[in-house]
Amino acid sequence: MDKRHRFKSGLFFGVLMAVSFIVQDLLGHPSLTFPNIFTTMASGLAGGAVAGVLFGWMMGFFADSELLLKGTKINTLTDESILFETGANHFKGAEGVGGKLYLTNQRLVFKSHKFNIQNHERSINLSDIGQVERYKIWGLINKGLLVTTLHNKTEKFVVQQIDEWINQLPKKNDSQYLHLQ
Repeated sequence: MDKRHRFKSGLFFGVLMAVSFIVQDLLGHPSLTFPNIFTTMASGLAGGAVAGVLFGWMMGFFADSELLLKGTKINTLTDESILFETGANHFKGAEGVGGKLYLTNQRLVFKSHKFNIQNHERSINLSDIGQVERYKIWGLINKGLLVTTLHNKTEKFVVQQIDEWINQLPKKNDSQYLHLQ
């Protein structure tokens, strides 16, 4: 995980935690005077900043750990080479299963890491991909990758570098798709 993604993850988490701390303290405080409100805001912002820095650091440490990298490595087939890969989540039911998404010259492969409830590997041959599009997770976060197969089966992923995935994945009648065959 690069520094930019660590920072963004930490900032997002820190802001959520600061708002949570402030709201919790304001709702639970018996008297709301200016000094109490000021103290609550200052401590909430400080706590959110600390939580954000720690969260960003821990996410980066986890994403770059040897245990995670070894656990998500895929076995390639004969004459298969990896073209692109990033960290990803694959939605399996209600769980966003963490792992890694790979694009090879033959297929799209997701492999989960061992810290999930539903560990799995999902492989889709490139020739079976019918449509690739972006979607918003929970209607807010624009990092969703929706892959629809020719058999109308949909797979949802949350990926780093969404624009790169959209550009890299083959679409039917696409010269890039024909080149990969």
